[in-house]
Amino acid sequence: MSADIWSSTDFPYMCLKDEPRTLAFRQAIEAVVRPGMRVVDVGSGTGILALFAAAAGASEVHAVEIDPMLAAAIRQTAECNGFGEVIRVVEADAAGAELPVADVVIAELIDTALLDELQVPVLNRLRGRGVITAATRVIPGAYRTYLELVRSNQEYYGFQIRAPKHEWPFYAQAGQGWHDTSVEVVSDRVLIGTYDFEAGSVSPEHDQIVTFATPSGRANAVRISGEIGLVDGMVLGPTNAVNGDKILPLELLEHTVGDSFRVRFTMGDGLGTFQMEAVAAA
Repeated sequence: MSADIWSSTDFPYMCLKDEPRTLAFRQAIEAVVRPGMRVVDVGSGTGILALFAAAAGASEVHAVEIDPMLAAAIRQTAECNGFGEVIRVVEADAAGAELPVADVVIAELIDTALLDELQVPVLNRLRGRGVITAATRVIPGAYRTYLELVRSNQEYYGFQIRAPKHEWPFYAQAGQGWHDTSVEVVSDRVLIGTYDFEAGSVSPEHDQIVTFATPSGRANAVRISGEIGLVDGMVLGPTNAVNGDKILPLELLEHTVGDSFRVRFTMGDGLGTFQMEAVAAA
């Protein structure tokens, strides 16, 4: 498991301000949580999702947060909203925290393709320890990962920059001071992974041959994107604070229809594990 843990107080606040993300999770929580249920909120951050669960009638909400400052803030938040007896703050790493068997687990440890955050390893650990059972509902319940070849402008201020691009939707807002980065799609968008968090443990290792069908052209990067399946019928794409597209540079290649690539990465171990190499035609 990656040693990196998202414990900054800045990013949870971005998530709180991200209305499409937060209201979608609220709708999903209200659709699943029933009075008397026991809920575990993993990586609670500001505590907003724990509050939604408490307001929906949960008898216990275990808000797990590793950052001491955020954990203290959640305690104050629970008290001032009248949920001090319902929301129980667990200041610990969620993978090893003492937790009860849960009716519902809320785990917004999502980053694009499940690479940089610990959604998969943490949920696997909770399942292995019996916190998640066959009867537990998980929010979000599923995730889908996609790839496509693109031609991306890599020039910044007169220099070629080969760093990974994290294309959050707000970067596209005109006149807000963000450097414009043009991206042209040169292949179809291929679904490479579908993960069901309620069905059982998810293998973090991905190793697959991917073939791009249409169209064709010169590519210098691959775009990674994803969709979060919150509950049945509710899908969340990229928002300003979750699941933004990633664009990784490739050696310039002439893509033709039917080209295949071997794609490998480890979910939870970071974007640096992503590898993509051309497969020679038979």
